[in-house]
Amino acid sequence: MALLVSDKILVSEEEILWQAFKAGDRNAFSQLLKTYYPILLSYGVRFQQEKDYVKDCLHDFFVELWNRRENLDDVQCLKAYLLQSFRRRILREKSKDKWFREIADLDQEYCFEVQFNIETYLIENEVKHEHLQKLHTYLKKLSKREQEVIYLRFYEELDYAKIADIMSIKNHSAVNLVHEALKHLRNHWFLVVFASLFN
Repeated sequence: MALLVSDKILVSEEEILWQAFKAGDRNAFSQLLKTYYPILLSYGVRFQQEKDYVKDCLHDFFVELWNRRENLDDVQCLKAYLLQSFRRRILREKSKDKWFREIADLDQEYCFEVQFNIETYLIENEVKHEHLQKLHTYLKKLSKREQEVIYLRFYEELDYAKIADIMSIKNHSAVNLVHEALKHLRNHWFLVVFASLFN
């Protein structure tokens, strides 16, 4: 929701919250934590499955954010800014881990894991259930970057520009990643549907 500040300037609630936070308002900080902690935690466990490790990183992230609040820039989209900043933080922390640095394969090094929540989409029909299981299998076969971009696009409902900022890639690269992932899924999905016609 946007608030009218003058005849022509619209200010979102996010922007008001961010300005109050930057000014040192502890209630704004509390609201920021309440709103974005679950989102960032959910995103962080995609990179590091140890939830306690992610919680520690998240705690340090918010402490650092509070300590640097006066020097932070204004942002267009607070959610995208926080996702991008936390992503950098968690990848930086993971890069300090010796095991993580020694992995040669880029896709393995890029440890983004998604558990696509298909349970909410299960339908009573057993055939549809099988199709969803196969779709889940195909989603897991996508590269880690494709899984991340699908997660950000369809689960967090972010646009391509915000996805590109978060992942530190160009806008057209985000579009291409989504396109390639969907193309891969479509090709496999066609085979699943076609095969089910003969079962």
